[in-house]
Amino acid sequence: MNNFINREKELSQLNTLYRSPKSELVIVYGRRRLGKTYLLKEFSQHLPHCYFMADKAGQQSLKSNIALALSLALNEPLLQRMEYPSWYDLFATFDRFRDKGSKFIFIIDEYQYLCQADPAFSSYIQKWWDEKWRYDNILFILCGSVTSMMYKETLAESSPLYGRASAHILLAPFSYRHIQDFLPGKTENDLIEMFALSGGVPRYMELLQGYNSFTEALTNLVLSKNGILYSEARYLLHEEISTPNTCWSILNALGSGTTKISELGSRLGLPANQLTRYIDLLKDLFLVRREVPVLEKNPAKSKKGIYLVDDFFIRLWFGAIYPYESFLEFDQIELTLKRLTPLIRAHIAYCYEQICREFIKLNIHNFDVVRLGRQWGKNYEIDVCGVDSDNRISLAGECKWSHKMVGRSILRDLHQKIEHNHLPLSDNPTYCLFSRTGFSDDLIKEAKNSSTNIILTGSLW
Repeated sequence: MNNFINREKELSQLNTLYRSPKSELVIVYGRRRLGKTYLLKEFSQHLPHCYFMADKAGQQSLKSNIALALSLALNEPLLQRMEYPSWYDLFATFDRFRDKGSKFIFIIDEYQYLCQADPAFSSYIQKWWDEKWRYDNILFILCGSVTSMMYKETLAESSPLYGRASAHILLAPFSYRHIQDFLPGKTENDLIEMFALSGGVPRYMELLQGYNSFTEALTNLVLSKNGILYSEARYLLHEEISTPNTCWSILNALGSGTTKISELGSRLGLPANQLTRYIDLLKDLFLVRREVPVLEKNPAKSKKGIYLVDDFFIRLWFGAIYPYESFLEFDQIELTLKRLTPLIRAHIAYCYEQICREFIKLNIHNFDVVRLGRQWGKNYEIDVCGVDSDNRISLAGECKWSHKMVGRSILRDLHQKIEHNHLPLSDNPTYCLFSRTGFSDDLIKEAKNSSTNIILTGSLW
């Protein structure tokens, strides 16, 4: 297995910026556990660079530690021994000792801690960038995990650094197709279950490598009080968000089935305009998403939109585990696991639908589809639905995470959903059925002999 997995797009973007003939300022951000630091180290390891990870130390200590990092990177002991009354003195000394003949990479990781230690730090960077570094030969990378603060300090219009960055790289979780790189040799059903637990977060997938099954991993990592991920939800919110209690309440409400913004506002006692601010923050962290029926012509303004927990691990926690946390505090793992079984089964089925839609997106060139998602109404739901340029259904599918084979009745029910609800249908639609267990002989025969395009998919690779 390769040590460095995925992130080829981000790595290519950084290499392109390094080859640029001018200085570049880059912002790399995203929630914890997504591999930002690993990406930056992979990119810079064979290039002239200084990597510094900030911490929660005081301003003077941070200044000394940056000087030490620069001293080691430039092989200049004098940098470490000098005194720096101001940040500008440190920047000037760095410039004096740095070789200007080749581009130098200066990376500050956990940038938000520097801003917490010195609220004016971004202003110092802005001044030095505008007067010195932008005319120099440097690739300056600011990386951070606390998304709200990174946005405030580097991306917002009120930020001193606004408009100066050449690139903003927001890291997202991996897609399902990458989990095999972390868990080679697993069956496809095992991989789907493991992905339903990890949600594509690289650190979580690394932790799964030591376990043979979903149940074993869930028990040891999440349900045990000593498990690495037992307090992960709380840790994530408290580290990433300045208002963790409100966001916790939102995720708890979504996990228990509340989906409408009006329902959320009523449950939490918050007006919709105030609630939207918290929702947007959770969306930036890839924890929440808004979904509308795919046939909606103007999704952004649709009143049919609902909000869902997007991160699989967080969805599992709030949708199944959190209500039984008091049991786990008393080490009643077996009893909890027994009660969780139907909730976990429903969670994996939900994740399976997401993975199936991802499969269609990866093969979108084979279908007459311009937009893909889910379609639902008052009395029906279509798991996978693609529409053509005329906003007609050109692909419709059902996903069955069941121990039973899928038979002709599922296909018949799919046809009836479209007909009974008078949904617009293209002239040559494709029907796609997904099943973990396989398909009955009569359905396979119908798919072969039908004049309609019927695709039966048992494998998602």
